[in-house]
Amino acid sequence: MEKIKLTDKEYQIMSVLWESENPITAAEIVESSDNPSWKEKSIYIIMNSLLKKGVVEMVYHKPTGTNNARAYTPTITSEDCILSHIAAVEETGVRIDIPTLVKGLIKKAGG
Repeated sequence: MEKIKLTDKEYQIMSVLWESENPITAAEIVESSDNPSWKEKSIYIIMNSLLKKGVVEMVYHKPTGTNNARAYTPTITSEDCILSHIAAVEETGVRIDIPTLVKGLIKKAGG
């Protein structure tokens, strides 16, 4: 599996894309965010980075009133992204015990 390194902001945007059932625009990402500091222009900058990393693709131009907006969709699943992060940590020599990790995640989620 190819290593995927995402910044915190990239991961936040990917989370919005993973939750969406359809391709969405930068404006829709801003609208669906709880982060008041997100602006369309900054989303475009981050989307360009995600495009270069190959984790999103622009699927079409979506009509929005008098303009067309670019719509994006993820090319990887959230599970693949997490597995890539785990693989990257293990490459540093840290051994991750998956059952312990899963138990900790369940506990953290309140389960």
